[in-house]
Amino acid sequence: MQAISVMTKVIPFLLLLCLAAPVVMADVSVKGLASEAKKNVELLLSLAKESCDAPEWKIRDLFDRADADINQALRALGYYHPVIEKSLTVNTPCWQADFIINAGPQVSIDEVTISLTGDAADDPEFQKLRSRLLTVKGKPLRHDHYEKMKSRIESLALERGYLNNRFSEKQLLIDKVSNKAHIQLVFNSGKRMVFGDISIDQDILDPDFVQKLIPIKSGDYYSGEQLANTHNTLSKSGYFDMIDIRPHTENIDRHQVPVSLKLHPKKKHHYSLGAGFDTDIGPLLSATYINRRVNRRGHFFNANIDLSPVLSTADTEYSVPLDNPVSDFFSFGGGFKREDTDSFNSLSAKLSARLKHALDNDWKQTLFIDAVYEDFTIGETSKQVLLLVPGGSWLRSVSDSPTRPTRGHRLEFNLAGSYKNPLSDVSFAQASVAAVWMHPFPWGGRFIARTEQGAILVDQFDLLPTSYRFYAGGMNSIRGYAYKELGAKDQLGNVVGGKFLSVVSAEYEHPVLDDWGIAAFVDGGNAFNPDNISIKAGAGLGVRWYSPIGPIRLDFAVPLNDADSSFQIHFAAGIRL
Repeated sequence: MQAISVMTKVIPFLLLLCLAAPVVMADVSVKGLASEAKKNVELLLSLAKESCDAPEWKIRDLFDRADADINQALRALGYYHPVIEKSLTVNTPCWQADFIINAGPQVSIDEVTISLTGDAADDPEFQKLRSRLLTVKGKPLRHDHYEKMKSRIESLALERGYLNNRFSEKQLLIDKVSNKAHIQLVFNSGKRMVFGDISIDQDILDPDFVQKLIPIKSGDYYSGEQLANTHNTLSKSGYFDMIDIRPHTENIDRHQVPVSLKLHPKKKHHYSLGAGFDTDIGPLLSATYINRRVNRRGHFFNANIDLSPVLSTADTEYSVPLDNPVSDFFSFGGGFKREDTDSFNSLSAKLSARLKHALDNDWKQTLFIDAVYEDFTIGETSKQVLLLVPGGSWLRSVSDSPTRPTRGHRLEFNLAGSYKNPLSDVSFAQASVAAVWMHPFPWGGRFIARTEQGAILVDQFDLLPTSYRFYAGGMNSIRGYAYKELGAKDQLGNVVGGKFLSVVSAEYEHPVLDDWGIAAFVDGGNAFNPDNISIKAGAGLGVRWYSPIGPIRLDFAVPLNDADSSFQIHFAAGIRL
């Protein structure tokens, strides 16, 4: 009984050892081929997948079939005349196979014929695709490229609304003697479909208003791109949490495709609280309230409060969608701002009205008129100023990624001004431009150039509120200097801000791990008056964390000119495009 007990313990142990033993693969050598051909042969060679402990009969059988595997792999790349030398050695503990292959001449495409019938024959997009596909003439034959040609034609047909398409002829003819190939395709697109009845299932907004949010209309040509655009437009509107768009291609009637949309609303009220830290303005507390649907006409309201030792703001805005609610809004609101920097203190209140319009070329335009009251102190001088300020801003931002861009640019123009009258204590005109340009470098790096330029014409500079003067210094200005530390000075040495602003920056970022990077930068410029131009510069190194919500930047910078401190640590989050 004791022997049986011992065996019941030993057998499972031996089984575990067998299961845990690593599989040893045999050595299969392939020589004589270019890298891509070699890789394809190794991928399709059945023999290369066998281990050392495979039975000898199986190895010899696969070795005999290796010529067929090699021919199949090389024909996919256009090689129809390979010369194969091979040998097999079966020894203990493992076997070995060697292949020396001369791929021979590669078949080239001698003629390409692509004929279009149906409505696509007159479609400019199909003509463009046909012209591009004809350029393969004279190039080496690859079967995967041939299949891709057919897929591109079929994909464009589905995208453009030719839902009943088919190839009436598709041939790849190969003359093995002359090593020439002839591609012959005849594509019948059939009739081009249009959007039919568009039904919308939602009960939170007026149906007429929702219709204005939807780009597709009954009678328009059917397009997959337009369906995707409709989804994006509804998603960006802020009203809907889930959007289900279904084209009913099974119910096509007289070339019309009915479409149904089911829209699930977001919660009407949104609240958020936050806490953080900004090296320019210190610890930060924030609160936000959004009413996404004040009424069934799509009006919405938001309120924000940000509290910090240096800069605190509170503002509200009521927005009204206009006739084109996708791109046009009118809004009005108000707010308060308190700013306490090393250069000045200010308390201001603002009432504003804005007309916002998104242009077709990706520019966003905002025209505004602000009524501003500001109480500010610089040094020992205090002023209270009332202004009525009309103006406008134009912004365009383009990038290749919303969270981790490597290429793109951002350009912003601003104009504002006031004329002295009973509602304005000072006349001035202000213009500024800010730009960021990002470009990829080899090995994953990226170069970031940034500039900000501005100018003010003003009759009484001492009455111009600090909100409209130019200052420099800080994370998004000239690093190495404190927030708004730089600017023109008065006779007492107080920083009073400047009539002109010029800031330039150059930065290089390089990844060191998947989600981490390092940076080196130099910034220069100042806010100044024409009679006293003083350029300041700062430089330093930084650490980048590419988080799921965007890059987080930590910079260590030193001033290269006189400053209030010998170095600055700057922290910020978010992309710069």
